[in-house]
Amino acid sequence: MTRLTASSDGQIMRCTRQNIWVVTGSVVSPPHGRWSMHDELAELREAYALESAEMLAEVESALLTLESAPAIGDDFNRFFRAIHTIKGSSGIVGADQVESFCHALEHLLVRIREDGIPLSSDLVSLFLQCHDHIKTLVVFFEKGSTELPSRHSQLTALIANWQPLPPPDASSDAELPESDPSVPAEETVSGQSGAAQKVVRIDAQKLDQLINLVVELVTATSELESHIKRLSDNASLESASSVSLLVKKIQERAMVFRMVPVGDLFRRFQRLVHDLSAASGKKIQLATAGLETELDKVLAERLREPLVHLIRNAIDHGIELPTERLALGKPSTGLISMNAFQETGCIVIEVQDDGRGISRERVLRRAVERGLIRPFETADRDPLALIFEPGFSTMEEATMLSGRGVGMDVVKRTIEELRGKIEVRSTEGQGTTFQLRLPLSLALIDGFMVAVGSEYYILPMEQVDETIDLPPESSEELLQRGYLNIRGEALPCLDLRSITTPDTIPPLSRFAVVIRQEGRRVGLAVDQLVGEVKAVIKPLGRLYRDARIISGATILGDGAIALILDLPELLRLYGENCIASP
Repeated sequence: MTRLTASSDGQIMRCTRQNIWVVTGSVVSPPHGRWSMHDELAELREAYALESAEMLAEVESALLTLESAPAIGDDFNRFFRAIHTIKGSSGIVGADQVESFCHALEHLLVRIREDGIPLSSDLVSLFLQCHDHIKTLVVFFEKGSTELPSRHSQLTALIANWQPLPPPDASSDAELPESDPSVPAEETVSGQSGAAQKVVRIDAQKLDQLINLVVELVTATSELESHIKRLSDNASLESASSVSLLVKKIQERAMVFRMVPVGDLFRRFQRLVHDLSAASGKKIQLATAGLETELDKVLAERLREPLVHLIRNAIDHGIELPTERLALGKPSTGLISMNAFQETGCIVIEVQDDGRGISRERVLRRAVERGLIRPFETADRDPLALIFEPGFSTMEEATMLSGRGVGMDVVKRTIEELRGKIEVRSTEGQGTTFQLRLPLSLALIDGFMVAVGSEYYILPMEQVDETIDLPPESSEELLQRGYLNIRGEALPCLDLRSITTPDTIPPLSRFAVVIRQEGRRVGLAVDQLVGEVKAVIKPLGRLYRDARIISGATILGDGAIALILDLPELLRLYGENCIASP
């Protein structure tokens, strides 16, 4: 990836993946090799956009801190340095509009520092709008557009002529231009990363290629060990085992490259909470913890939308208006907390608010009104589980934030697609907590392997409760009733053979794996129990791409393929009666 730097004499050094060369006022060819001017300029713009995104994330972080604690200190200096860096990089690549706007903003920052202009809320709000404007200018430059955003002249004039305002009155907000309403608030969440770090940038695609090669190497060494065992060559087997151990260590280290701190994800939501709380007329603070907890990079990207929805729900449904909170004896400022930690091989993310909580009575009433349950079923259903049903909402009217009955079911489905689960706890008058439990990595799975005929299947280990021997009479009972009598428990059960290879004859003695889904136990009848495995997940080929109950595959040590079962989807498609039954 390209980086932009300046030498001590002001010459611009440009480092690319292919070469290092110097620009001294005009573009020159590198000493060796050929390159396309179009490709080089595109790469230069890509590097500039990436570096600007890092600096803009630093700007936003500093401004959100300054809003709650305005002072000419470390955060103000962070803001100043980031704007200066963007201005310098813009001059290097010829982004003249960005450079001139940052220069004008820098001039105002110098005035604030030297003349003692107070950092009022209006001024910080203006700076946040300048942040958004610079971001738009960078996007325009990256696309090669020469147009200017509609607010450019107005914002430039404001920062050039800014004067401290008298105490705010009813018309004070009119001094500042409003954010572009065509850009939803949550869009500011995307495309940002944490503060710039001293790291070596590696193309994500190349990293995935490296990891895939390591996986192939693990498979090849496992096959080699299997062949040597059959030859009974102890000396060669010992050497192969040593090589296999080293390869597995390389695999473990390679998988670490996919991990990123959850703080990079959490920091994206500071601005979202800021904007949505202002739009809703509420005072809300976002607190974060566990920022150093690491998770899979792909997992972090997939979690952005579900977390956005949970935060929007907390603001719209949970946190009360300041006057209402004061009347209830609460602080006028509501609190949304995001926490992350690791626990028994998974990552746990909690989103909590101190708002009004969820009324179970109201949930049940709305569920009956919408036809999600029948009146006589209310005593048997967990009210909180109903909020994940498609089309459910307790809002009488839709708002700009939520209330359309679209969202929580999508959140749940997304979490389950990531091999995770979501739970909700709520106390009326005190608040609500959503807990997400997810695998540390999407590339690995701790599983339990079973066999049906000559095919191998892997079940996520965290969903396996126990295994049971099935004598011939139990197999007959399963085929006739779909239930098994396990120690006096009527256990609903599915036959994996009848799903994957129907019209085939099962062996006389079989087994059942008892899995837990949404608090209910369900049996899954199989032919053989193979045991626990740690498998590297590979994407499905075209043959299995439409198989909804299969989420991935892995290659075993002997070269055989094992398919990874998507248990939530399996039960949705084939176990509706099982899950609905007590």
